Amino acid sequence: MASLLEKIQKSCSALAKTFGSTCKIMILSHRESISSSCTQAEPGDTLVVLGNGPSLRGFLDSGGHFLEGKMKMAVNFSATSPDYERLKPEYYLLMDPAFFSDNATAEKVFRPMREKTSWPMTLFVPFYSRKKHEWQNIIAGNRHIKTFFFNSTPIEGYKTFRRMCYRLNIGMPRPRNVLVACLMVALKLPFKTIYLAGADHSWLKEIWVDDNNVVQENRAHFYDRDGKTTKVTSKYKIYLLLESMSIAFRSYLEVEDYAKEINKKIYNITEGSYIDAFERMKIK
Repeated sequence: MASLLEKIQKSCSALAKTFGSTCKIMILSHRESISSSCTQAEPGDTLVVLGNGPSLRGFLDSGGHFLEGKMKMAVNFSATSPDYERLKPEYYLLMDPAFFSDNATAEKVFRPMREKTSWPMTLFVPFYSRKKHEWQNIIAGNRHIKTFFFNSTPIEGYKTFRRMCYRLNIGMPRPRNVLVACLMVALKLPFKTIYLAGADHSWLKEIWVDDNNVVQENRAHFYDRDGKTTKVTSKYKIYLLLESMSIAFRSYLEVEDYAKEINKKIYNITEGSYIDAFERMKIK
């Protein structure tokens, strides 16, 4: 009896999520222009997605040779790093609303992007950013940057429904982390093999609670000088942070499942990564 009730509960939950996702699609999703025609890649090319985790520093210093002959996708504040002009990423993806809604944040990332980018680069941004003009005005003067919009609509519900949405490019697994969006966009392009670097996701050991029951975070990125971390006081209770982490890790499992379905391969080459969805590969 308990087993039957559990099955009914799961079915009702999946139905509700499917209906909710359908409503989100009707409101948020648009016709995408992302296809093989918007990429510099050729069939057989490989892509390395460069996350901002602290491990990327060691990878670039000792394993940078691995990038030779491969295309690269950068994220977030990579344009502010001295490595940006050396790496010359062919792709760049931004997801956080702050990049498009907060003028100070937009200036911080788009100004150096415009000034430094002297090679052909494709910029992927979510559709909700299209109505924001400040960031578009900043990069408008750089003819090397071509912008394409993607649907970041979070999809949940029955598996067949989710797969259909991914194939139609009208949504993706809940993109709680920018790398979820990166991988889903990369899976739309001709790449058969995708490598994930700098995806530490070791947040569990970077959060703590002080004597006033306030959650603190020690944030680290590969571009931090001298390996210094930034202490951030969180506005959330710890259970909310853990729930957010859980969503991100679950989304990676969904990405991996979809990659297998369309016969593509994702390797996690991040040393010490907490992501348990993708096959690991050590870079020598």
